[in-house]
Amino acid sequence: MLTSAALLTSSLLLASGDSRASEDAERSSDGESAVRRTGALLDRSPQTRDHMISVFAFPSWYYGLGMGAAARYTLPIVHDGFIPSLNDSVELEFGGDIWFGGSGGFTYTALGIPAEGRWTFHITDRFDAYAKIGLGWVLAFTNTSGVNSVGGLYVTGGPGVAYRVADAVALRAEIGNFGLRAGVGFAF
Repeated sequence: MLTSAALLTSSLLLASGDSRASEDAERSSDGESAVRRTGALLDRSPQTRDHMISVFAFPSWYYGLGMGAAARYTLPIVHDGFIPSLNDSVELEFGGDIWFGGSGGFTYTALGIPAEGRWTFHITDRFDAYAKIGLGWVLAFTNTSGVNSVGGLYVTGGPGVAYRVADAVALRAEIGNFGLRAGVGFAF
């Protein structure tokens, strides 16, 4: 049951045309927590997930201090996840990494192509937390000591978060064996 203050707030918000804020005010007055809202962690309704293209920049620490850039395409494969009581999902991410840097007179440049599995928990309708693990293939690696190599398997993964600042735009951050990544994703 709505209190008179919540009713007044809802009426003012409706008059201003902010129906989403009105729904939020109504939910909070009923005692519903953020994780119980539509699209949040305890929402058990069937979900449809978006595809996403993300770009990242990161300081790299894998072969000494350096910098890197990455791109990922996110493909949803299990829209309603593995835990029926939670709003989770499983995605595959494909993309590319380039990193360069060095230390103590040693410099390097590398290009990798990873494929990662990601398990995402949708905490609120805008905030997600995930863990991912994957394998990649280094296409090229060069350094100042004259070593050039083509090919080599590497493991990638780690935890991450995404926050949707708009319906189709999310800020992303993750940490893994190549460094702390920060980026932006575009859903479609």
